[in-house]
Amino acid sequence: MQRIISSRLAWTAAILLTAINTYSFADRQLPSIMIPELKAELLLTDAQIGFLFGTVFAIFFGIATVIFGRLADTPYRKNVLIFAIIMWSVLTGLCGIAQQFWDLIIFRIGVGVGEAALGPIALVVFAAYFTKEKLPLALGIWGTGPFLGSALAGWGGAAVITNMDIIKPYIGFLSSFSDWRITFFLFAIPGLLFALFLKFLPFPETNIEKTESASFMPFFKKAWKFFLLMFIGVTITGLVGYSVLAWGIEMLVRVHDIPKTIAGQNFGIFNIFLGIGGSVGAGIIASNMIVKGTINAHLKIAGIFVILLWLSLLLFTLSDNSFYSQIGLAGMILFMSCGPGLYGAAFQSASPVNLRGRTASIYYISANVIGFALGPFALGFFNDFIFNAENGYDQTGIRYSLLSIGIILYPIAALCFYKASKLFLPLQVEAEQS
Repeated sequence: MQRIISSRLAWTAAILLTAINTYSFADRQLPSIMIPELKAELLLTDAQIGFLFGTVFAIFFGIATVIFGRLADTPYRKNVLIFAIIMWSVLTGLCGIAQQFWDLIIFRIGVGVGEAALGPIALVVFAAYFTKEKLPLALGIWGTGPFLGSALAGWGGAAVITNMDIIKPYIGFLSSFSDWRITFFLFAIPGLLFALFLKFLPFPETNIEKTESASFMPFFKKAWKFFLLMFIGVTITGLVGYSVLAWGIEMLVRVHDIPKTIAGQNFGIFNIFLGIGGSVGAGIIASNMIVKGTINAHLKIAGIFVILLWLSLLLFTLSDNSFYSQIGLAGMILFMSCGPGLYGAAFQSASPVNLRGRTASIYYISANVIGFALGPFALGFFNDFIFNAENGYDQTGIRYSLLSIGIILYPIAALCFYKASKLFLPLQVEAEQS
């Protein structure tokens, strides 16, 4: 039986955790607005930027996610999360002292390990705070984090870099560092404050009984088809989505000659308004449908949003008109934002209470690890070696790199969500009885 929890406390927790999620994605996206500076000062290629931005981060993020998924099913989850936030914040600041490619690699590994704690622990906390009817909306709010974080990194980070002369008189000895280095230093500060705020937030008790370590396997053997379909679908949307979040600003600059400050501003506006609108709007739609009896509403509407995402991709990449291309980008951000809250709610609602941390780790590996590891890197690799973005041959080839990644994968993801919606129903009923 789920304990009665104050509605005010639940929504306060949702807002605080969403703010932390936003900050974590801003940290994650920060290198995307420093591409020319990193290439000039550290002599990096597009492929190295993609590897640094996504691949190395995601590999260690994935390993740590499994560990933190298990810790999320213990009473120590709150202290674990506080420590992880402090860890990734400090390492974000240390990125500002990197002198070569391998320095950044080491620091980014640390950031990835720290950020791996947030997702599994937060999903368990959300599922304990909210009923199944309210969970899609709550996780819809949580799901705005990647888009608000991208806006904070893209718009805010670009503003910090381009207005550093205004900031430098107030930061003492730090003013002697390069602008991109100071940006890393400044972005480390909010995390320490969030760790302090989290100390005063009571986490709900989930009445987890002591179970043997093997207890997960009988459930997984029964539910593996559902989780496999969800894994494939979420991985695909993450792979293309992270490519857009990592390279979207750069594509506007290279293909349409839009100044970086304007591209970053527009990208930020799209993420703020459409990211919030899509994520919260999809949560409201799914919650209302569940109240009316469509228990698998999360996944029924997820496939529709993926098809709309595919159409937006075509407009973004193929249009030669900068206005229409940006409409396509806006559509991609809108429909990308609809997914995370729906996927997360489906994973949690299909899982017994004592296994939610571990199933959350499956979700975060599919959402963040493979897509984040391969998406930005694959696009950078295509730029360098297939569509000749390097050495001045064809800087506009980035559009075909992105198109190649998404044009076939999105329909596959839509089919996976449709099939998973059929398998969800008996799992949700059994989870309620556990």
